Amino acid sequence: MAKSPVVLLVDDEPDTVRLVRKILQADGCEVIEATDGEEALAAHAQHAPDLLLLDIILPHRDGLEVLRTIRQTDSITGIIMVSALTSERITIDAMLAGADDYISKPFQVREMRVRIRQVLEKTTLRRDNARLQAQLQRANDRIRDLLQRFMPAEVMAEFMERPEPPALGGKRQETTILYADLQGFTPLAESVPPDQLVEILNSRLQLVAAAIQTHGGTLDKFMGDAVIALFNAPSPQPDHAVRAVCAGLDIVTAFKAAAGPIHRLSIGIGINTGDVVVGNIGTPQLMNYTAIGDAVNLAQRLQEMADKNELLIGPRTFELAKGQIAFDPLGMRPVRGRSEQIAVYRVSAERTSNLS
Repeated sequence: MAKSPVVLLVDDEPDTVRLVRKILQADGCEVIEATDGEEALAAHAQHAPDLLLLDIILPHRDGLEVLRTIRQTDSITGIIMVSALTSERITIDAMLAGADDYISKPFQVREMRVRIRQVLEKTTLRRDNARLQAQLQRANDRIRDLLQRFMPAEVMAEFMERPEPPALGGKRQETTILYADLQGFTPLAESVPPDQLVEILNSRLQLVAAAIQTHGGTLDKFMGDAVIALFNAPSPQPDHAVRAVCAGLDIVTAFKAAAGPIHRLSIGIGINTGDVVVGNIGTPQLMNYTAIGDAVNLAQRLQEMADKNELLIGPRTFELAKGQIAFDPLGMRPVRGRSEQIAVYRVSAERTSNLS
């Protein structure tokens, strides 16, 4: 059976209260009564009625003040103002303050019943809409929670806000790429069970991801025991090279602190800056937000050259970060797959100035 509507009847005229109570009870409503504005507010807070029949002239607080107070926190409950005042100004003020209807005294019983039924239906629609909106919000929150586990938060936010689906393509921009790879992982995989191996891997990847996110980097992807991160994409970061190097330093520090007597995993990091295309790469059905270009390849080659817990950077990164980070020049080095040698630098100390 449907729940009986709860109506809060607020009036200080006993004859009116008796008449309206009979009308409401005859129509199957549960009636709660109040005789002044303070009682009305207390009863509204306690009973959460479906409808208020609210007189304007009341002791302590008039009906318009009660109406405005309720509408500050409750936009759903139906409210009908009932008054002998017939001023057009008062009627307009009541409707602007959030009343659903205005009935003048003396009223016709049939008209009163029709008006009450209409506003109760409106209340039901509002509650249904609020419930659906809450369900939709919970669904959106869950989608956001799931998406941000599989794509960068800023990319996910832009994806959710756009009315059209994402498209393939990207834009060319200078980007700093951090490429980090666990060292000693392959021998470890030969000596521990797969479930334990995954647990160790995830704990180390978390160290890498935390440092990248702390410095505003965008996690591009995890590739087995390797991590690729982007700086200056998708949002502009004037100090992207410094941010990337600082993230790399934090990763090395974290790996040194996490080294144990049994599983001595280390990390090698390559950082390079250059023009790449950043955007959605793949197919219309399955795409990834990533960076494509020679600068990415060079970051990987620098990582391959890195010793245990060593951080190497390319020449453009050095140009952007010098003066803020201490480096050791390693001279011109050959790079696998490239015809020309490049200048390589090893990050030798913590940053010498703080990020803003």
